[in-house]
Amino acid sequence: MRETFLLAALLVTGGPVCYGQSDAAQREWDRAAKLDSSGKHTQVMKILDGLVENPAWAYRAHMMRAHQYFEHLERYQDAFSEIGLAMSLEPDSIDPYINRSSFYLESGMPDRALEDLDQALKHAREAQDSLTVFLNKGSALTMVRRFKEALFAYDHALAIDSMDWGTRSNKAAILDEMDRADEAKAIYLKLHEEKPDEIVILNNLGFQASGRNDHAEALRWFSEAQRLAPDDPVVLNNLGYAQLRTGALNDAQRNVERSIKLYPANSYAPSA
Repeated sequence: MRETFLLAALLVTGGPVCYGQSDAAQREWDRAAKLDSSGKHTQVMKILDGLVENPAWAYRAHMMRAHQYFEHLERYQDAFSEIGLAMSLEPDSIDPYINRSSFYLESGMPDRALEDLDQALKHAREAQDSLTVFLNKGSALTMVRRFKEALFAYDHALAIDSMDWGTRSNKAAILDEMDRADEAKAIYLKLHEEKPDEIVILNNLGFQASGRNDHAEALRWFSEAQRLAPDDPVVLNNLGYAQLRTGALNDAQRNVERSIKLYPANSYAPSA
Protein backbone atom coordinates (compact mmCIF):
# COMPACT_ATOMS: atom_id res chain seq x y z
CA MET A 1 0.00 0.00 0.00
CA ARG A 2 1.48 3.32 -1.12
CA GLU A 3 1.28 6.23 1.32
CA THR A 4 0.93 9.95 0.72
CA PHE A 5 0.76 13.02 2.90
CA LEU A 6 -2.91 13.66 2.25
CA LEU A 7 -3.22 16.58 4.61
CA ALA A 8 -0.45 18.87 3.62
CA ALA A 9 -1.52 21.87 5.66
CA LEU A 10 -1.44 22.19 9.41
CA LEU A 11 -4.52 23.63 11.01
CA VAL A 12 -4.05 27.31 11.65
CA THR A 13 -5.76 29.49 14.21
CA GLY A 14 -5.00 32.91 12.81
CA GLY A 15 -2.04 35.23 13.06
CA PRO A 16 -1.00 37.32 16.04
CA VAL A 17 -3.75 39.49 17.48
CA CYS A 18 -2.71 43.10 17.25
CA TYR A 19 -5.79 45.01 18.31
CA GLY A 20 -6.42 45.92 21.92
CA GLN A 21 -6.11 42.58 23.65
CA SER A 22 -5.77 42.74 27.44
CA ASP A 23 -2.96 41.13 29.37
CA ALA A 24 -5.52 38.90 31.11
CA ALA A 25 -6.90 37.64 27.80
CA GLN A 26 -3.38 37.00 26.53
CA ARG A 27 -2.61 34.96 29.63
CA GLU A 28 -5.80 32.93 29.14
CA TRP A 29 -4.89 32.28 25.51
CA ASP A 30 -1.40 31.17 26.48
CA ARG A 31 -2.85 28.90 29.16
CA ALA A 32 -5.23 27.35 26.62
CA ALA A 33 -2.33 26.66 24.26
CA LYS A 34 -0.34 25.03 27.06
CA LEU A 35 -3.29 22.86 28.10
CA ASP A 36 -3.87 21.89 24.48
CA SER A 37 -0.29 20.64 24.17
CA SER A 38 -0.88 18.59 27.34
CA GLY A 39 -4.02 16.99 25.96
CA LYS A 40 -6.37 18.67 28.44
CA HIS A 41 -8.97 19.58 25.86
CA THR A 42 -11.98 19.95 28.16
CA GLN A 43 -10.11 22.62 30.11
CA VAL A 44 -9.09 24.30 26.85
CA MET A 45 -12.74 24.57 25.84
CA LYS A 46 -13.67 26.21 29.15
CA ILE A 47 -11.11 28.94 28.53
CA LEU A 48 -12.25 29.41 24.94
CA ASP A 49 -15.87 29.74 26.10
CA GLY A 50 -14.77 32.96 27.78
CA LEU A 51 -12.54 34.21 25.01
CA VAL A 52 -15.24 34.01 22.33
CA GLU A 53 -17.07 36.71 24.29
CA ASN A 54 -14.10 39.06 23.96
CA PRO A 55 -14.38 40.89 20.60
CA ALA A 56 -10.60 41.16 20.29
CA TRP A 57 -10.18 37.41 20.71
CA ALA A 58 -13.38 35.92 19.32
CA TYR A 59 -12.00 35.08 15.88
CA ARG A 60 -9.00 33.15 17.18
CA ALA A 61 -11.09 31.49 19.88
CA HIS A 62 -13.63 30.22 17.34
CA MET A 63 -10.83 28.88 15.16
CA MET A 64 -9.26 27.04 18.08
CA ARG A 65 -12.65 25.72 19.19
CA ALA A 66 -13.14 24.31 15.70
CA HIS A 67 -9.81 22.52 16.00
CA GLN A 68 -10.72 21.12 19.41
CA TYR A 69 -14.11 19.90 18.27
CA PHE A 70 -12.80 18.23 15.13
CA GLU A 71 -9.46 16.78 16.16
CA HIS A 72 -10.05 15.89 19.80
CA LEU A 73 -13.71 15.86 20.78
CA GLU A 74 -15.16 14.28 17.59
CA ARG A 75 -17.98 16.81 17.47
CA TYR A 76 -17.68 17.41 13.77
CA GLN A 77 -20.81 19.45 13.15
CA ASP A 78 -19.80 21.81 15.96
CA ALA A 79 -16.38 22.16 14.32
CA PHE A 80 -17.93 23.28 11.06
CA SER A 81 -20.22 25.70 12.94
CA GLU A 82 -17.22 27.28 14.66
CA ILE A 83 -15.47 27.77 11.33
CA GLY A 84 -18.60 29.50 10.04
CA LEU A 85 -18.58 31.87 13.01
CA ALA A 86 -14.91 32.66 12.41
CA MET A 87 -15.65 33.40 8.76
CA SER A 88 -18.39 35.83 9.74
CA LEU A 89 -15.91 37.73 11.93
CA GLU A 90 -13.04 37.80 9.41
CA PRO A 91 -14.64 37.38 5.94
CA ASP A 92 -11.39 38.20 4.13
CA SER A 93 -9.22 35.73 6.05
CA ILE A 94 -7.81 32.73 4.24
CA ASP A 95 -7.37 30.60 7.36
CA PRO A 96 -10.99 29.44 7.86
CA TYR A 97 -11.15 28.21 4.28
CA ILE A 98 -7.89 26.31 4.64
CA ASN A 99 -8.95 24.77 7.95
CA ARG A 100 -12.36 23.78 6.67
CA SER A 101 -10.81 22.26 3.56
CA SER A 102 -8.66 20.13 5.88
CA PHE A 103 -11.77 19.06 7.80
CA TYR A 104 -13.46 18.12 4.53
CA LEU A 105 -10.42 16.14 3.40
CA GLU A 106 -10.29 14.21 6.67
CA SER A 107 -14.04 13.57 6.32
CA GLY A 108 -13.62 12.17 2.80
CA MET A 109 -15.37 15.11 1.14
CA PRO A 110 -12.82 16.31 -1.44
CA ASP A 111 -15.34 18.14 -3.65
CA ARG A 112 -16.30 20.45 -0.80
CA ALA A 113 -12.63 20.88 0.07
CA LEU A 114 -11.95 22.02 -3.48
CA GLU A 115 -14.72 24.63 -3.27
CA ASP A 116 -13.13 26.08 -0.12
CA LEU A 117 -9.68 26.03 -1.65
CA ASP A 118 -10.87 27.97 -4.68
CA GLN A 119 -12.23 30.58 -2.27
CA ALA A 120 -8.99 30.54 -0.31
CA LEU A 121 -6.98 31.38 -3.41
CA LYS A 122 -9.06 34.52 -3.86
CA HIS A 123 -8.02 35.64 -0.37
CA ALA A 124 -4.35 34.60 -0.57
CA ARG A 125 -2.03 37.55 -0.10
CA GLU A 126 1.28 35.86 0.61
CA ALA A 127 3.25 33.09 -1.09
CA GLN A 128 2.95 30.86 2.00
CA ASP A 129 -0.84 31.16 1.84
CA SER A 130 -0.87 30.04 -1.79
CA LEU A 131 1.54 27.21 -1.03
CA THR A 132 -0.81 25.81 1.61
CA VAL A 133 -3.79 26.10 -0.73
CA PHE A 134 -2.05 24.26 -3.55
CA LEU A 135 -0.89 21.51 -1.18
CA ASN A 136 -4.44 20.85 0.03
CA LYS A 137 -5.77 21.16 -3.50
CA GLY A 138 -3.37 18.49 -4.68
CA SER A 139 -4.55 16.23 -1.85
CA ALA A 140 -8.21 16.77 -2.71
CA LEU A 141 -7.65 16.13 -6.41
CA THR A 142 -5.71 12.98 -5.57
CA MET A 143 -8.65 11.67 -3.58
CA VAL A 144 -10.93 11.98 -6.63
CA ARG A 145 -8.19 10.54 -8.88
CA ARG A 146 -7.82 13.69 -10.97
CA PHE A 147 -4.10 13.08 -11.17
CA LYS A 148 -3.13 15.52 -13.93
CA GLU A 149 -4.80 18.36 -12.06
CA ALA A 150 -3.20 17.24 -8.80
CA LEU A 151 0.22 17.26 -10.46
CA PHE A 152 -0.51 20.77 -11.73
CA ALA A 153 -1.38 21.88 -8.18
CA TYR A 154 1.81 20.38 -6.74
CA ASP A 155 3.90 22.02 -9.46
CA HIS A 156 2.31 25.35 -8.49
CA ALA A 157 3.31 24.69 -4.89
CA LEU A 158 6.87 23.79 -5.90
CA ALA A 159 7.13 26.99 -7.91
CA ILE A 160 6.63 28.77 -4.59
CA ASP A 161 8.91 26.49 -2.54
CA SER A 162 10.90 24.02 -4.61
CA MET A 163 12.24 22.21 -1.54
CA ASP A 164 8.98 21.62 0.33
CA TRP A 165 9.30 18.02 1.45
CA GLY A 166 5.65 17.00 1.60
CA THR A 167 4.92 18.49 -1.81
CA ARG A 168 7.75 16.56 -3.44
CA SER A 169 6.64 13.32 -1.79
CA ASN A 170 3.06 13.77 -2.95
CA LYS A 171 4.23 14.68 -6.44
CA ALA A 172 6.19 11.44 -6.61
CA ALA A 173 3.09 9.47 -5.59
CA ILE A 174 1.09 11.19 -8.35
CA LEU A 175 3.78 10.40 -10.92
CA ASP A 176 3.57 6.77 -9.83
CA GLU A 177 -0.18 6.80 -10.41
CA MET A 178 0.42 8.22 -13.88
CA ASP A 179 2.87 5.38 -14.75
CA ARG A 180 5.85 7.72 -14.66
CA ALA A 181 7.72 5.45 -12.25
CA ASP A 182 11.26 6.52 -13.16
CA GLU A 183 10.50 10.16 -12.38
CA ALA A 184 8.80 9.15 -9.15
CA LYS A 185 11.70 6.98 -8.02
CA ALA A 186 14.22 9.76 -8.66
CA ILE A 187 12.23 12.01 -6.32
CA TYR A 188 11.84 9.27 -3.69
CA LEU A 189 15.57 8.53 -3.70
CA LYS A 190 16.41 12.20 -3.24
CA LEU A 191 13.92 12.45 -0.37
CA HIS A 192 15.37 9.29 1.19
CA GLU A 193 18.83 10.83 0.98
CA GLU A 194 17.55 13.88 2.85
CA LYS A 195 15.52 11.94 5.45
CA PRO A 196 16.75 8.34 5.60
CA ASP A 197 14.46 7.50 8.54
CA GLU A 198 11.22 8.65 6.88
CA ILE A 199 8.91 5.63 6.86
CA VAL A 200 6.57 6.90 4.14
CA ILE A 201 9.42 7.15 1.64
CA LEU A 202 10.86 3.74 2.52
CA ASN A 203 7.40 2.25 2.15
CA ASN A 204 6.84 3.91 -1.22
CA LEU A 205 10.23 2.81 -2.56
CA GLY A 206 9.32 -0.73 -1.57
CA PHE A 207 5.90 -0.39 -3.14
CA GLN A 208 7.50 0.79 -6.36
CA ALA A 209 9.90 -2.15 -6.41
CA SER A 210 6.99 -4.55 -5.89
CA GLY A 211 5.24 -2.96 -8.85
CA ARG A 212 8.30 -3.79 -10.98
CA ASN A 213 8.24 -7.36 -9.59
CA ASP A 214 11.63 -6.71 -7.99
CA HIS A 215 10.58 -8.30 -4.72
CA ALA A 216 14.13 -8.63 -3.42
CA GLU A 217 14.57 -4.85 -3.59
CA ALA A 218 11.11 -4.35 -2.10
CA LEU A 219 12.09 -6.63 0.78
CA ARG A 220 15.14 -4.47 1.49
CA TRP A 221 13.11 -1.26 1.65
CA PHE A 222 10.30 -2.76 3.72
CA SER A 223 12.77 -4.43 6.10
CA GLU A 224 14.46 -1.09 6.72
CA ALA A 225 11.07 0.53 7.32
CA GLN A 226 10.11 -2.24 9.75
CA ARG A 227 13.38 -1.83 11.63
CA LEU A 228 12.50 1.82 12.20
CA ALA A 229 8.78 1.26 12.83
CA PRO A 230 8.39 -2.31 14.14
CA ASP A 231 4.67 -2.01 14.86
CA ASP A 232 3.47 -0.04 11.83
CA PRO A 233 0.64 -2.15 10.32
CA VAL A 234 1.12 -0.81 6.79
CA VAL A 235 4.83 -1.62 6.86
CA LEU A 236 4.17 -5.08 8.33
CA ASN A 237 1.60 -5.83 5.64
CA ASN A 238 3.91 -4.74 2.84
CA LEU A 239 6.87 -6.57 4.37
CA GLY A 240 4.74 -9.72 4.59
CA TYR A 241 3.83 -9.42 0.93
CA ALA A 242 7.49 -9.06 -0.09
CA GLN A 243 8.41 -12.06 2.09
CA LEU A 244 5.63 -14.09 0.49
CA ARG A 245 6.91 -13.25 -2.99
CA THR A 246 10.48 -14.14 -2.05
CA GLY A 247 9.54 -17.48 -0.48
CA ALA A 248 9.76 -16.66 3.23
CA LEU A 249 6.29 -18.04 3.90
CA ASN A 250 6.42 -18.35 7.68
CA ASP A 251 7.74 -14.81 8.09
CA ALA A 252 5.12 -13.53 5.69
CA GLN A 253 2.28 -15.15 7.61
CA ARG A 254 3.56 -13.86 10.94
CA ASN A 255 3.88 -10.26 9.76
CA VAL A 256 0.54 -10.17 7.96
CA GLU A 257 -1.18 -11.58 11.05
CA ARG A 258 0.53 -8.92 13.19
CA SER A 259 -0.62 -6.26 10.73
CA ILE A 260 -4.23 -7.45 10.97
CA LYS A 261 -4.08 -7.57 14.75
CA LEU A 262 -2.75 -4.01 14.92
CA TYR A 263 -5.12 -2.68 12.26
CA PRO A 264 -8.13 -4.97 11.71
CA ALA A 265 -9.74 -2.50 9.27
CA ASN A 266 -6.83 -2.83 6.81
CA SER A 267 -8.47 -4.38 3.75
CA TYR A 268 -5.07 -4.88 2.11
CA ALA A 269 -3.64 -7.22 4.71
CA PRO A 270 -5.74 -10.35 4.02
CA SER A 271 -4.79 -10.13 0.32
CA ALA A 272 -1.12 -10.65 1.09
